[in-house]
Amino acid sequence: MEVLVPPDLTQDMSLSPFGAFTVAMPQPNRHRLEISFTIPHWTAPVLEVRLPVWSPGSYLVREYARLVQEFTAVDGAEQPRSWQKVAKNCWRIAGTGTITIRYVLFANELTVRTNHGDGSHGSFLGSATFIYVPEYTHLPLTVQVLLPDPLWRVATPLPCGDEASQTYIAPDYDTLADAPFEVGLHQRHDFEVLGKQHSWVIWGQGESNLPGDRLIGDTVAIIEAEAQLFGALPYDHYWFLLLLSGDGYGGLEHRNCCSLIYPRLGFRAGDSYYKFLNLVAHEFFHTWNVKRLRPLALQQYDYDRETYTHSLWFAEGVTSYYDLVIPLRAKIYDGRYFLQRLSESITRLQTTPGRRVQSLYESSFDTWIKLYRPDANTVNSQVSYYLKGELVALLLDLWIREQTTRSPDAVGQSLDDVLRLLWQQFGVAEVGYTEADVQAAVVQVTGCDPSFFWQMYLMGTAELDYNAYLEPFGLQVQMATMAGAAPDLGIRFQTGTVVKSVLADSPAEWAGIAPGHEVLAINGLRVTAADWRDRLSDFAVGDRVEVTFFADQHLRSVPVALAAPQCDRYVIGLLPQMTPMQKQRQLEWLGEILC
Repeated sequence: MEVLVPPDLTQDMSLSPFGAFTVAMPQPNRHRLEISFTIPHWTAPVLEVRLPVWSPGSYLVREYARLVQEFTAVDGAEQPRSWQKVAKNCWRIAGTGTITIRYVLFANELTVRTNHGDGSHGSFLGSATFIYVPEYTHLPLTVQVLLPDPLWRVATPLPCGDEASQTYIAPDYDTLADAPFEVGLHQRHDFEVLGKQHSWVIWGQGESNLPGDRLIGDTVAIIEAEAQLFGALPYDHYWFLLLLSGDGYGGLEHRNCCSLIYPRLGFRAGDSYYKFLNLVAHEFFHTWNVKRLRPLALQQYDYDRETYTHSLWFAEGVTSYYDLVIPLRAKIYDGRYFLQRLSESITRLQTTPGRRVQSLYESSFDTWIKLYRPDANTVNSQVSYYLKGELVALLLDLWIREQTTRSPDAVGQSLDDVLRLLWQQFGVAEVGYTEADVQAAVVQVTGCDPSFFWQMYLMGTAELDYNAYLEPFGLQVQMATMAGAAPDLGIRFQTGTVVKSVLADSPAEWAGIAPGHEVLAINGLRVTAADWRDRLSDFAVGDRVEVTFFADQHLRSVPVALAAPQCDRYVIGLLPQMTPMQKQRQLEWLGEILC
């Protein structure tokens, strides 16, 4: 096997930057990004370059190289260099001296993890766009953006080295890979918080639906609440990049920036606007928790393959809990709305049979092959570390608060204190933490051993005992079933009466009904998606009905015994009577005493 010996370019600082990229989109409507990468002084006989297969913060191998086309390499005189592709995301180019590599990326996927271009903009992410030389990811790079229209502008967290040429500087490849670019016709709104600069950059039709000054004010409140938790803002300028689309939703954190995508009409109703602010609070919280305070396994990124950790429940689940807490503390909404949202999360988890099958540790570890690749059996076999992690963080926060307020003169602690301690121990220096470090921080804050909690709720699949943790705060979870709910078969539909999923151990599963089957009739009478539940309401629990359906074009009929309606709603409510201690704890947690 050939051994590649990299040249020692670090000995001559005059060669900085190591390489220079240009990004062009001369015909944006064609959804093409034209990339050029020049290394001016390569001294080894072979140059190997790679394109990442995933983006930090989004734990799925996305195979960005599948979008590469028209790959070429030339020397300083524009003469062709010989090259070959040696792996799915790896190319080898022969020769020394100046080497320029050019390739085209098809950019027509509008998400925060991929690239998109049209007549109004080009949106691209460093890890999905720029190749790297494995031995030299620590050296600086430049990116010049060639604008197809003089009215277009560039927004990126990278510092601008030359405004006239739209050239930006990355101190190393990790910084470049982490950088999103929004290039085109967008709106920009600058504002200052705690002496630091911030910018909203908004692309897409529909900005008129955004509540303008209110959005800036609420963003300021979120920033201040999170800065109060951690102590300071660890950057000079932070960017919120927002893509408005028809129905897109999501966010991706970056070191001094976040990329967001949201429905353009999703700001009119109060609940939808609040959920947008939860997304903002979530991605901004990652400024600390993930981008600087992160699991040991993610301290150094391997762009070539999966990086496994059991700690995504903390990185994402705890962040999901705080994306509800922060707007509460910022007084964007009140305690009752906060509990309503927690109730919705409890309902989603408790109606997911997979919570009994997959632990939080397993969910974190298997994210690469499961979370982002749902199938018909996902509801029965998996649990989201975002969702369950949020609720485990809730219980952990309540447990810490209760343990540290057992005497009237005790100074209460919370999950805040665990985060602050971990931030000081690991985040400030950006040294990766382990699961043992998280447990040790809880011990230091509470003086109590939380190993039972880890065994039951993180490593195991025990049901979350909500009421045991809510009772000290004067609250309880109540189960409810929709009034007049029909008996249940355990079927969830996709479109019309095509089965999307069948719940484990349900009458439908035992009868052989499976995802993809099309239900036609009950007891010989046709059913539709609109009247499905009405038809089941004609029967009682335990009745046997004949269900007729297509299975791979075969017409089948099977007898099925109807089960009881599923509990479909969990609500956090007040206890009938509250003690003074319960009221005090509720006040300290929610900022108010609910009546």
